[in-house]
Amino acid sequence: VKLSKTTHFEIEILDAHTRKQICILDKVTQTSTIHDVKQKFHKACPKWHPSRVGLQLEYGGHFLKDYITIQSVAASSIVTLYFTDLGRQVSWTTVFLTEYTGPLLIYLLFYLRSSYIYDVKECSQHPRHPVVHLACFCHCIHYIRHLLETLFVHKVSTGHSPTKNLIKGCAFYWGFTSWIAYYINHPRYTPPSFGNRQITVSAISFLVCVA
Repeated sequence: VKLSKTTHFEIEILDAHTRKQICILDKVTQTSTIHDVKQKFHKACPKWHPSRVGLQLEYGGHFLKDYITIQSVAASSIVTLYFTDLGRQVSWTTVFLTEYTGPLLIYLLFYLRSSYIYDVKECSQHPRHPVVHLACFCHCIHYIRHLLETLFVHKVSTGHSPTKNLIKGCAFYWGFTSWIAYYINHPRYTPPSFGNRQITVSAISFLVCVA
């Protein structure tokens, strides 16, 4: 695509499915990015938040990245973009915090042997083996570390993720945690077959992996 020398552009937004015109954005500067166009589009059509706006140069093409400038994709002073509603979105920070907080709380719920999960009488007859406490400690340390890294260490993308992906991620993390926590904290749980040697090797392996 040849770069246009036009200083201002007119952006025509069409519905990607019906090909009908939604709106026209005028006086868009050559240094404006797709992110800026989404902001202008949101002002013209408030019902679509910028995070759920997907823009394409052609129907079925790739969605344009927010950092791309209009000048780099414009062949003339009039640029046609195709709009797709990406659906409800959530920030990546929210995704990670939700996925990691769930397993932490869920595991503790099983560890405390809630009466809604286990039989109270059976729990009183079978005290926890020391390895059960160790397993809880390791599990909590793992997810607390992830939460702290998300908040204070990692530079999380300012982009967004579809809500359905959050649901899938939570189903995996939360479901798998419930599965292992139920058996490890069960009153009838039996300790490792090879005793302290197996526990020690496993604990050291865990520490090496998370280091």
